[in-house]
Amino acid sequence: MHGILRLFLLQKPKAMLKEFFYHNSTERKATAVLIALVVLMFLLCWVWPYLVPVGKTDFTAFKSEVEAFKAGLYSIEEEENFEKKRYQKKYYAKSENKSAEAQRLNPFPFNPNTADKETLLELGLSEKLIKGIINYREKGAVFKTKSDFSKIYNLKPEDFELLKDYIQLPDSIEKKSSFEKKSFQKSKAEIPILDINRATAEELDKLPGIGPSFAERIVKYRNSLGGFHNLAQMEDIYGLSDSIITVITPFLKLKSTEIKKININSISVEELKSHPYLRWRHAAAIVKYRDKNGPYKSVEMLRTLHEFNDAEGTYWKIRPYLSL
Repeated sequence: MHGILRLFLLQKPKAMLKEFFYHNSTERKATAVLIALVVLMFLLCWVWPYLVPVGKTDFTAFKSEVEAFKAGLYSIEEEENFEKKRYQKKYYAKSENKSAEAQRLNPFPFNPNTADKETLLELGLSEKLIKGIINYREKGAVFKTKSDFSKIYNLKPEDFELLKDYIQLPDSIEKKSSFEKKSFQKSKAEIPILDINRATAEELDKLPGIGPSFAERIVKYRNSLGGFHNLAQMEDIYGLSDSIITVITPFLKLKSTEIKKININSISVEELKSHPYLRWRHAAAIVKYRDKNGPYKSVEMLRTLHEFNDAEGTYWKIRPYLSL
């Protein structure tokens, strides 16, 4: 019994292996074809370079682009150097022009307070500089010392140094003596009291510290306002210093009834914006609100417009001049 079992166990694996490796004719043909394809693929990979030669990459175009890029960098550098040289040339030319301009000055004795345009041109000053000098004088300003003339806008320091010795003004102002002060105090009794809203330029010219230019400026500002309602408004006049205002205030009186009122229900934008206290945005806001909502019922309605809610206090400044 044991011998039969042993024989069976020995024969069984052989049969299993034989059965595993057994292929029918169709399977054998398929296997042969697969092996042939694999061999063919290996052969093809080996002979392919010989059948289809691989051409070398042509870097000529790339090299040309690289050279062009380098040339561009060099051209940029050359252009920068060219601009730099041109700027230096322009700078030196400008410096030479400045020196030439200084040499064009023709100094001779003159008084900047009285010299006319022709005299200033003879000195060699430019039209722009002469205009600044004349505007300075027309505003009522006076050159009191030589250093005052140096403050003129566009006057170069080197030009002032050339003209300094020819300016017919003192180097400094001497303080008035006690005798002169007493004479001025004594002359106060001879100055009449003036109504600021009715005084003419000739009458204002007689006030201490007020010359023809300031007198005309006071009258012009008064007319543009429509009259002064407070003597403190004198501080708004350009060039009129606090010290002068302090001196002339005792000789002035005020009548508020002389103020010219503005009817905000009929006035135009152009008329409104001509007032010194109003700008275009204020004038436009007044008329726009009136056109949209109808006539104003009270002047205080202007306070509802945000254009009048400003730090300058525009509403309170213009309020005395408004009416319905």
